[in-house]
Amino acid sequence: MGEPARAAVARLPLTVIADETMRDLDLRIRPGDEPHLAGPRVIQIGSASKTLWSGLRVGWIRAREDLVRELRRNPLQAQLSPPPLEQVIAADLLGDGLDAVLKDRRARLRVQRDHLAALLTGTGWTYTVPDGGLSLWLRLGATGTAQDLAARAARRGLALTPGPLFAPDRTTLTHHLRLPYTATPEVLTRAVALLRQCPTDAEVHRSVTA
Repeated sequence: MGEPARAAVARLPLTVIADETMRDLDLRIRPGDEPHLAGPRVIQIGSASKTLWSGLRVGWIRAREDLVRELRRNPLQAQLSPPPLEQVIAADLLGDGLDAVLKDRRARLRVQRDHLAALLTGTGWTYTVPDGGLSLWLRLGATGTAQDLAARAARRGLALTPGPLFAPDRTTLTHHLRLPYTATPEVLTRAVALLRQCPTDAEVHRSVTA
């Protein structure tokens, strides 16, 4: 959102949850400098598992002091807190060396994203190269559903998540498949090779009726 839209949202008479877990994973060469969405009723959330490492299950909340105090009094707070050692590791990584860590993280993701996009050339599936984040969304067109393709990939040892699992009603995104590019280029090469071996619905139909 641009600054006018952010200001308008911040003025809403509502508690606004601003999910900024991917904010630091802007992979553009010249990242945008959009400000944080901030305001008296805005709660910003972030996560080390997205920014730094998926195994580090530590998140955080930024909000006004009285709201944070109220959240800390919630009886579920202790149950949701990660182990102290993980919190210490996260606090250390988010310290003075964070810029260098993020620079390396973004550089690796940029290479892996571009490698995955190149591997998908010629498949007949379409996609938009994302400006950031951890995943590329593949559009399958009318050749088959994401559930069917994911099932065939699973039989070849490749685990993928079909689009409907990310939809609120589980009935949309039926022709979309999420492909994370968090793996190394070597692993991505093997994964796309397996994906290319999965026949489309039309190919299955021809083989059955032949």
